Amino acid sequence: MRRAISITVLSALAGLAQAEGTTPFDCNQFMQFGGNVDQARQTFAQGPESLSWNWFVCLNQPVESNSPNRVWETLKPSDQVYLSNGAAPLPWGQSEPVPAAVLQAAQAQGLNPDRTFHNLNAVQQVDGLILEMGGAVPTAQQGQPVRFQLLMGEDTFNYIVQKQVYNVNGQAALTSNLAFPSTAWELKAAWLWIGNDPDYQQQLQGDGYYIAQAYYQQDNGQYQVGYAALSGLHVVNKLNPKWVWTTFENRNNGKYTVTNAIPPTPMSNSTGPTPAAQTANATFQAMYPALAQYELIGTQSETNPTLLANSQLESAFQSQSSCFACHGTAAYSKTKGYFNFAQKQQGGIVYPTAEVPASEFAGYNKLDFVWSLKRAQWQR
Repeated sequence: MRRAISITVLSALAGLAQAEGTTPFDCNQFMQFGGNVDQARQTFAQGPESLSWNWFVCLNQPVESNSPNRVWETLKPSDQVYLSNGAAPLPWGQSEPVPAAVLQAAQAQGLNPDRTFHNLNAVQQVDGLILEMGGAVPTAQQGQPVRFQLLMGEDTFNYIVQKQVYNVNGQAALTSNLAFPSTAWELKAAWLWIGNDPDYQQQLQGDGYYIAQAYYQQDNGQYQVGYAALSGLHVVNKLNPKWVWTTFENRNNGKYTVTNAIPPTPMSNSTGPTPAAQTANATFQAMYPALAQYELIGTQSETNPTLLANSQLESAFQSQSSCFACHGTAAYSKTKGYFNFAQKQQGGIVYPTAEVPASEFAGYNKLDFVWSLKRAQWQR
């Protein structure tokens, strides 16, 4: 079904996004680049930041008219791909059932059974640390972690299933490097947990956060069920052979997340918005009021710019954060395990900000920049 958008009615958020100038951007089949990858590459070369914003707008349109779910919420969560027992995942379009205890709690709270329930099952960032909530969050949330979620597009998922690398057994059996299709997408979302706090939820809505239904399992096996606010979103695809890396976050994050300094200070982003992103932000935020509190931090193609981070996803190592360089080390060896991109230097650890030499990967099969494969388990 083809969708159309009026930029004056953003609550609809459907169909056409607006590209730079007056040329409309068609959201129809945008995850397949409209069936013309070469044309999409030309558009990207002319304005990476504008195309990044158009993707963001398309991802945030409703799945269909009157649907409570946005397009990106229909992507496959990684916990439904890399299963704990290493088994094959359900086909695209089918989902593992939401736990009965979650649905029971959701019904008691009056949540919408037709909306997506996001499983926010991760709190550790790449460096193994957490990002704490603080500042203007309620007392109950002070010091609690920002939560994360990884999702993938249909062509990403289908390639993983085709190559049977959804478990470590399949990755260990590889005899050559992986090569995802150009229409592969991955998203990584950061969330501020709200729970069931109407006043806090209204406060975050006033600051332009997208509010979704969510849950997570605690260490004691019990579930927390309620609402969460989207604070950051990585949007990654393979439009270019070495992928395109783009990231957004809410510009009010400094009010609700804090550094690990003593005492904590408001979290900020040291890598952006880049000058080009600032220009695109001014244009698109004016055009899309419902998304106006989100800002593009930057768009990275290979090492331009050298550094790019999301303060919600790579908070503590922004000064060493390069999406391209770190993901370029995604590799697995049957004898050595996953490649360790954390490099020891002067008694500490640093992360690559330039392409790691090919000689470092002797004995490894490259995973085509897709580090989510590290979430796979052995089949049992």
